[in-house]
Amino acid sequence: MNKHLIPSEISWLSFNQCLLEEASDKNNQLYERIKFLAIHSSNLDEFFRVKINRLSIDKSSDKKGLLSSILKEVNHQQEAFGKIWRTEIIPELLKNNILVYEGQTLLDCHKKEMERYFKSTVLSFIQIVFIQHNLPKAYFLNNRSLFFFVKLKSKDGQDKYAYINIPSDKLDRFKTLQNKDNNHYIISLDEIIKNCLHLIFRQDEIISCYAIKMNRDEDYEIEDESTGNLIHKIKGKIEERKSGLPTRFLYDAAMPKDEMYFCRKTFKLKKSEMVAGGKQHNLFDLFKFPNPVKPKLQSPFYPALNHVSLDKSTSIFEAIDSKNQLLHFPYHSYHYVLQFFNEAAIDDRVTAIKVTLYRISAQSLIANALISAAKNGKKVTVFVEVKARFDENNNLHWANEMKKAGIKIIYSMPNLKVHAKIALVTMQIDENSTKNYSYLATGNFNESTATIYADHGFFTSEKKYTKDIAQVFQFLKTKNKKAPMENLLVAGFLMKEQLIQFIDTETENHKNGKPSGILLKVNGIDDKIIIEKLYEASQAGVAVTLLVRGICRLKPGVKGLSENISVYRIVDMFLEHARIYHFTNGGNEKIYLSSADMMGRNLNNRIEVAFPVEDEDLKQELKQIIQFQLADNTKKRSLDAEGINVRNKEISETPKRAQLDTYKWLQQKNL
Repeated sequence: MNKHLIPSEISWLSFNQCLLEEASDKNNQLYERIKFLAIHSSNLDEFFRVKINRLSIDKSSDKKGLLSSILKEVNHQQEAFGKIWRTEIIPELLKNNILVYEGQTLLDCHKKEMERYFKSTVLSFIQIVFIQHNLPKAYFLNNRSLFFFVKLKSKDGQDKYAYINIPSDKLDRFKTLQNKDNNHYIISLDEIIKNCLHLIFRQDEIISCYAIKMNRDEDYEIEDESTGNLIHKIKGKIEERKSGLPTRFLYDAAMPKDEMYFCRKTFKLKKSEMVAGGKQHNLFDLFKFPNPVKPKLQSPFYPALNHVSLDKSTSIFEAIDSKNQLLHFPYHSYHYVLQFFNEAAIDDRVTAIKVTLYRISAQSLIANALISAAKNGKKVTVFVEVKARFDENNNLHWANEMKKAGIKIIYSMPNLKVHAKIALVTMQIDENSTKNYSYLATGNFNESTATIYADHGFFTSEKKYTKDIAQVFQFLKTKNKKAPMENLLVAGFLMKEQLIQFIDTETENHKNGKPSGILLKVNGIDDKIIIEKLYEASQAGVAVTLLVRGICRLKPGVKGLSENISVYRIVDMFLEHARIYHFTNGGNEKIYLSSADMMGRNLNNRIEVAFPVEDEDLKQELKQIIQFQLADNTKKRSLDAEGINVRNKEISETPKRAQLDTYKWLQQKNL
C-alpha cells in the first residue's frame, strides 16, 4: 500500500508551493502577493516545529532518504521565496515610490531618524551574549526568536563571537521612515540593528553579522492521558516546548563555512538541522508590512453579505423555526452566529446552552456571550479542547474565565480530541415542553478566522439533528455511548465505518449500472483505509473527484489503480476550510457537511460531526458552490500522481474564479 501513497510531508510542501505561485502571480495585487509570502513563511515555520523531529530521530534509510528529499524541497522553496522578494516584489514596490532599505546607504535624514529610534527604543530590548568556549556553558537560542551572530575583533587582535536578539516580539518588524520627494521609505528592525552595531560594540571591530534562528520541536505527546491531572500535564508540555530539541537552525546562506561550523558547534547541532536561508528570517512578519499608499496596491474589499432569509425575522430563533438555514463564510456575515449566542444569553425562555470550543478568538465574543448567559441564570455547559495545538493557553484562559462565571467546563478527554463544531440551545416552550435549536459547522467558533476561512454553518431545530447532538453532548459529559446516531455521522460513533459503506455502495451501484459518483472536499486525506476504498471505487469505474486543499497522500491518475480519480486544490484569497461529502447514491444523492477531514487523526482519534443537508434548496446551494470550484480555471490546480501542482494553461478560456464567482452569486441572490 505504501508505494501507492505520497509521503505526507512531501504533499504538504506541494501545497506550500502553491503559496509561492500566488506570490509570483502578477494578476494578484502587490500586497496580496506579499501576504502569500507571509503565509508561506508561517507555514514553513510550523512545519519545522511539528513535522520534522520524528524523521530526524528515525535512523532507517527510508526515513533518512525522505528527510533528504524534504530538505531539498525546502531549500528550493526558500530560494524561490528570496527570488520573488528580491526580483519581483521589491522592484514593484519601487515602481510605486516605496523603497525598502536592504543594504543601501541611508539618506542622511533617515540615518539620523533611525539612530534616534535605535537609541531611544530598540536599545531597551537588546541583549548580548558573548560566546566563550573555554567556559562550561550551554548556549541556548529561544524557539522562533531572531538573532544576529556577530564576529568581532578586539583591540588586541583577538577574534570574538557574540549573538544578539532582534526584538521583533516587542517592536514592529518594519518601520516607515519620513517621506522624501514624494517617495516612501521602509526599513526593517533587522536593518536598523545592523546599521547601529557600532553603537552596541563600541570597543570592538565588527567583522561580520548574519541572521540566525532556531526552530524547536513542539509536537508533544502525553504518554498517559488517563491518569493524573491532564490539565497539569498539558501545561507542563507547553513549558517543554520552549526548550524542545532543535529541528532547524536557519542561517544566512552567505555565512562563511567557518562561522557556520562555529554555530553548529556552539549550539550543538546536527548537520541535518542546519538549513540555509536568506538575510532575514521569520518573514511571516510580512503580514504587517506597511502600505503607505493604501488602499492602492491592496486587494478589493468584499464586505460580508447579509443573509436575506435570516434577516426577515426579528429573532434568529423565529428564522430557524421557519426553515433550516445555511450560511457560507466568509461570504456571509458571521454576525448571525454571534446573534444566535447573544439572543440565547438574554432570552428568558432559554434554559440551557451547550457548545464545543476547539479554537476560539483571543477576544472571543462568543465566550463573552456564554459568560453573560450564565450570569443571566442559564445552565451553560462548554466542552473546551485544551489539546488544540498552539491554542492551549488561549483555550485554558477562556475556560478559566467561563468557569469563574459559573459555566460547567468539560475539559479534554484522554486519548481523544473533540474537534466537532456544534452548539445546542434549549428553550422552554410551555410548562410541559421544550425545544432545541442547533448550530453545526465545518469551521471553528471563531469570529476572527471566520473572515478569511471558507466554511459553512447550519442552523436547525429539527429533532433528527437536535436529538443526535444532545446525545453527543451526553457522551462528552458521561463518556458512555448509549445508542448509535440516527442521522449524524460522528467519529467515535462509527463515522469511518459509515463512510466506507457509502464508498462501497457507489462501487456496487456502478457495477449494477446505477448512477454513481463520489466527491469529497476536505483539507487533507491520508487515512489508508479510506484511500484503499477510493482506489477500489476507481478500479470499478466510479468517478471520484477530490478537492483537497492540503495533504493528499492518494495518487490520482495511476493506470490500473486510480485512473478515475481526479484531485484538485484551490488556493486563493480565502482559506478553503469546508468539508463536504457528496455521494450520488443511485440518484438519491447524499450530501454531508462535516468538521472531519479524511485524515487518520480525524476519523480514528477525534470526536467529529458530519451532518446531512437534505433541504433541496440548500443542497442546490452547495452543489452550485462545488460547481464554481470545479469550473475554476484561475486558482484551481490539478495534482498529478507525484503530488505536483499542475496549473491551468488554457489562457483562451473565459477567466473563472470560484471564490469571486461564489461571492457574486450570493450577492445576486440578495437582490
